Amino acid sequence: MIQAIKLEGTSMYPLFKAGEIALVETPAAGCRAGDCVVYDLEGRRLLHRVVAADAAGALVRDDAGRLAPHRVPWAAVSGRVVSRNPLKKGLAGLVYSAARKFIRFRP
Repeated sequence: MIQAIKLEGTSMYPLFKAGEIALVETPAAGCRAGDCVVYDLEGRRLLHRVVAADAAGALVRDDAGRLAPHRVPWAAVSGRVVSRNPLKKGLAGLVYSAARKFIRFRP
């Protein structure tokens, strides 16, 4: 399933900006180094980049360099980012607009 998630914060700047929309595939199958994932940590939903992955979980970090890399178990990873900014102009925006009634929005 694909979910649209509105982003907050600047930890993944410049790739992701606060207020943008990211499309997230759930479950997060086949994550590897370089992918961006959404996960739960201490009651917060976060989006960061996978630095390394193994059977136990993923080592993630932010792109802005503010957070130390930290390990996240796979059970806490809720999805893998498959697209960013689907609401911008162009073909992706048109496709998103036509398909949005089938996509569940999670603010």
